[in-house]
Amino acid sequence: MAKRPLENVKVVDLSYYVAGPGAARILADWGADVIKVEPVGGEPGRTTSLILGMPATDEINPYFGLYNVNKRDIALNLKTPEGIAILEKLLKEANVFLTSFRPGALKRLGLDYETLHEKFPHIIWASINGYGETGPDKDKAGFDTVAFWARSGAMMDITKEDTPPLIPTLAFGDATTACSLAGGISAALYHQAVTGEGSKVMVSLFAQALWCLGPVISSAQYGDTYPKSRIMPNTPMVNSYQTSEGKWIFISVFDERLYTKFLEKVVRRKDLAEDTMYNNSVGAKIHSQELTDIISYEFSKLSQDELVKRLLDADIAFERINHAADALTDPQALENQYLIQYEHRNGEKTLGCTPPVKFDSIDVNIRHNYPLVGEDSAGILQELGYSYEEIDILESKKVIQK
Repeated sequence: MAKRPLENVKVVDLSYYVAGPGAARILADWGADVIKVEPVGGEPGRTTSLILGMPATDEINPYFGLYNVNKRDIALNLKTPEGIAILEKLLKEANVFLTSFRPGALKRLGLDYETLHEKFPHIIWASINGYGETGPDKDKAGFDTVAFWARSGAMMDITKEDTPPLIPTLAFGDATTACSLAGGISAALYHQAVTGEGSKVMVSLFAQALWCLGPVISSAQYGDTYPKSRIMPNTPMVNSYQTSEGKWIFISVFDERLYTKFLEKVVRRKDLAEDTMYNNSVGAKIHSQELTDIISYEFSKLSQDELVKRLLDADIAFERINHAADALTDPQALENQYLIQYEHRNGEKTLGCTPPVKFDSIDVNIRHNYPLVGEDSAGILQELGYSYEEIDILESKKVIQK
């Protein structure tokens, strides 16, 4: 069985859609007891599957399930004093409070860092939002499509030159930001274990995107411009090329010491391999378009399999350019349990992605299916000391859903 280093850690997850729930799912996979707090009626992310043409019912909800397995669920009306009181009882016993609410909303609910730190100095207050804790846009709505992709420049600069902006896949920025938050929380848990003190951990989709675009932002200060064209890349040694049957391969020759080997053994142009106009980083960049045309021509004579053999024999980093759906049958993904099959309540099965970090073993275990709204409300309230009668009263007053 895989090690779960966060066993005995309790996390209260007050977050919606993907970025916050994704971070909490990672912590849950690592062993934490994650209690998802939803509004009565459920969080809005429960219907996102419909946008992608997938079902979104209690019986089967693949998109929601991806970010919410291994959690327990309580549905609370936080607009009521009783709902806030229940949440505070959860926080008193928790190690981590994770939220994706905007700063203004947290302040109105009394769930901002300053208020909770005074009440619960031990707790790790972890926030994930669109644009950050301060600044003119701190309370602006921000999904990954706008705060990660559009605001950062990624949507414009990762596309082809002179084409419309990229249409990003949903949740790409959310998922990367979730990993950063999970890492930050883990560091704060170490500090908590050593000192007993809580911490404030903050990440935003905009910050994550800028971090991911670090090389582009740095090079822009030295005259480098984006977007690029495939026929005029930064370097022809890191570029895509089409084979004789119309398939594509991407090569990545970053080590200048391999330029000569690549040009001689793969491109089969010894003259280029011996020419200082092409066999080094500066020369290849100066003659980028010319060298790209030469490599394109030589590779267009080869099938993808022929080119793959040459690249493997020369030990050059490369990959076939696939569609995301190709991962469903990729033996590397399946054997490492990067994708695992889980069963929905209606008996259907779906291959779902797993968090990338594992401990001791590649095994991934789904301990709890993704929860229904308020599925564990009664059990969690009983753990907090509420009686059956008190729970029924709370339900009748629409403070909870069970």
